[in-house]
Amino acid sequence: MTRITDLTFLKTFTGDNSDKMKKYMNMFIQHCPGQLDLMNNHLQSQNYDALRATAHALKPQITYMGIKQGEDLIKGIEHRAGNKEEVEKLPVLLNEFSDICRKAIEELRQEAS
Repeated sequence: MTRITDLTFLKTFTGDNSDKMKKYMNMFIQHCPGQLDLMNNHLQSQNYDALRATAHALKPQITYMGIKQGEDLIKGIEHRAGNKEEVEKLPVLLNEFSDICRKAIEELRQEAS
């Protein structure tokens, strides 16, 4: 099975310190599900500005965890929500992004244990 995460950046960022890596992985594991819920709530209430802001805040964490498949999706969500264009595509994009993040969280749980 193809990995969702690539920890190359995180290894470089932490100087390959396993304790620091685990700290950042655990922060993502704890933080991401709530952010995904928040994004879904903003989408349901059509609060596109808040959706854009939440996506923007999550974007660096996606990069740090090397979730390449999620990078274009989160950028697309942020762009569409921020410009309030093609908002009909947001549910599909957010579902796909959420699925990728859930798989990444599982990988990181195994890596951090």
